[in-house]
This record gives sequence, structure tokens and C-alpha cells, in this order.
Amino acid sequence: MEKMKLRGKKDYNSNWVQTAISIVGLVFTVLVAFGVITPEQSAEALPIVTSTLTAVSSVIAGVIFLIGLLFKQSE
Repeated sequence: MEKMKLRGKKDYNSNWVQTAISIVGLVFTVLVAFGVITPEQSAEALPIVTSTLTAVSSVIAGVIFLIGLLFKQSE
């Protein structure tokens, strides 16, 4: 029986964007299936959402880096 690997903090930090994009893609697929939006609208919106989530991720990482830099514990 294989042991389950515990995920580290780095794994969650790097994978949340991919998870969010997958969820948005699934939502768009459901909306297209129910006729709420057209496939063309979904195809146009997904790259915009992807770049927005990537930008938000970069801003969050930058803020975390700056906070860590400014409030670094002295040894």
C-alpha cells in the first residue's frame, strides 16, 4: 500500500491558479450547455479570466514577498 504524500505550502501556492482556471472552465461549459452563453462567448472569456487570475496570483506573490522582506525576523 502506497503512502500518501503530504502536500506542502508550495504545492498549494502553485496549484491554486490551475484549480481556479479549471473551475471557471467547468462553469463556462455548464453555461454553454444550458444555453446561457454561446460557445464563442466562452472561448473569448476564458483567456481573459486566465490572464486575470494569473495577474492576481502575481500580485499576491509580490505582496507576500514584500511583507516577508520588510518584516524579516532578524537573527
